[in-house]
Amino acid sequence: MKIYKSFVVAGFKYYGGFQVFDKLKAGKKLKLKLEEDNKYDDNAIEVYYKKVKLGYIQKYQNYSISQILKNGHNIFEAYVQMIDEKKNIVVAIVIKEK
Repeated sequence: MKIYKSFVVAGFKYYGGFQVFDKLKAGKKLKLKLEEDNKYDDNAIEVYYKKVKLGYIQKYQNYSISQILKNGHNIFEAYVQMIDEKKNIVVAIVIKEK
């Protein structure tokens, strides 16, 4: 599995991350969702664990992923890569294997 991008989830402390923090371990699958009506970022992508919003892909890293998703290509999978010492989660985005 080759990592396409890796990032700390933006806004993790302000959304539901701490509600599910004890369930977030390396390898847990996450969901990516375009937030097309975001007034601050036309390329905003939310990160979810089950139904809990954890935050966003950082703005400076979301453009290529958002363009691929906007064009209907669901080629990515997202996973918890690690949890850092500040209780942030690092997410790895990989391209699905065929």
